[in-house]
Amino acid sequence: MSVLPMCASPPLCWTLATSNCVFSERKVLALASLKMEFAGMDSDGRTFNSAAEMWREAIGDDANQWYRDGVAYWQNVEASVDGVLGGYGHVNDQDLKGSEAFLNSLLRDRLLRNRHLVALDCGSGIGRITKNLLIKHFNEIDLLEPVSHFLEAARETLATEIDVATDQHSAANFFCVPLQEFTPEIGRYDVIWVQWCIGHLADDDFVSFFKRAKGLFWTKKIEASQDQIYISGNYLINVGCIYIK
Repeated sequence: MSVLPMCASPPLCWTLATSNCVFSERKVLALASLKMEFAGMDSDGRTFNSAAEMWREAIGDDANQWYRDGVAYWQNVEASVDGVLGGYGHVNDQDLKGSEAFLNSLLRDRLLRNRHLVALDCGSGIGRITKNLLIKHFNEIDLLEPVSHFLEAARETLATEIDVATDQHSAANFFCVPLQEFTPEIGRYDVIWVQWCIGHLADDDFVSFFKRAKGLFWTKKIEASQDQIYISGNYLINVGCIYIK
């Protein structure tokens, strides 16, 4: 169990494709009520009897300061692929291949390609995922990133280096807002993409974000039905939730 908000995420990308998943209120609340009764260690080797004990030690009475410390760390990191990947820049190509394979399966099985598609890139950093993946498949992408110089680098890169960026495929909005404070606009997004950043949320904020990310475009259009858990490699697709047939 890592308690350091400033340390880089491990080279394991968590991709939450929420267009493939609507979390029921009951199941989210059940997740929120779970308690880890086993001991663990943080990245400094300190032992804790439970996750709750770890978070009390890490955050104390001021979660906002904990998040500010995390952002302050990234503000001193170079706006490069190696920088945003915490020194794991060498995994970039393989990471993108896995992400594209997952996204293609999502587009094939869940989304309609013949209409205007909108994605939200959470923890977008310098626009690595938007530039190399999302902009190929979505008409609009909004970027969400709390580190201002990363977001400015993304804005410059997406404005000058992407040939495919046209009126039909473009970065639409740049939000310099932390993930734990952002509420997605209901009905705007077909996909909410979270990669290499979800681990920076405290447990309660992690659950809260899932609850706020339910209002996706197709939830207004199509009836949903329950299905089993699907896992593809390191990518979390469905977690006992509801998905579109």
